[in-house]
Amino acid sequence: MRIAITLVALSVSCWGQAKQAPEPTPRWPDGKVNLGSVPGKKGYWEVRPGLGGFPRASDVPFQPWAKAVYDYRTATFSQDSPLVDCKAAPGPSFFNSPGFEIVDVPELKSIFILNMAGPHSWRVIYMDGRMHPQGDDVRPTFLGHSIGHWEGDTLVIDSVGFNEKMWAVGAFPNTSQLHMVERISRPNLKTLSYEVTVDDPGAYTKPWSGKWTITETTGSKWVPDGEMFEYICEDAGR
Repeated sequence: MRIAITLVALSVSCWGQAKQAPEPTPRWPDGKVNLGSVPGKKGYWEVRPGLGGFPRASDVPFQPWAKAVYDYRTATFSQDSPLVDCKAAPGPSFFNSPGFEIVDVPELKSIFILNMAGPHSWRVIYMDGRMHPQGDDVRPTFLGHSIGHWEGDTLVIDSVGFNEKMWAVGAFPNTSQLHMVERISRPNLKTLSYEVTVDDPGAYTKPWSGKWTITETTGSKWVPDGEMFEYICEDAGR
């Protein structure tokens, strides 16, 4: 009888573990990770305030002028942020509420990241092996010029060519020398991990990084079968 009870307990335990096992990472036929919705299905990454990705100011190697700008921005509650005026932002600031969608279009050799907030902006990650423009061919923009490649199951995005009007990482300032590397991975269906390295010798004494992760237990989450809904930031406060 004792053996039978033990076997039943083990069976229930194993069944519970199997039931709670995370759904596997979606992949394309070639084996590459799909960071967005599965073909034939819907879904997007919902973002709640507080996703983060920003390090503590005490851990950031500011140049003196950059620290003064940061202190002013935080003291005034970032009221001068371009996001307040519904302007686009790259890097961690791009992934803000209410959410985003990542769309891989293999036939175009590009990955698009769609942001429903702010100006309804989108980023294009060129996956065709091109290099960044050089010299006079660089046209500084809010979102910069981004090229990407895969390192195993991690998408690596390399971006340059930013203007000095945008805020890439919260209230941390940047210059046109900003070089940003982002790493995005999806260890299972409902988990997305993000890490950014900021290299801007015009504002900081050395590179620094920040990161965030979306899981089933965080406020931000993967919404299976969900669709992004209209959000007009110019009207949100009215």
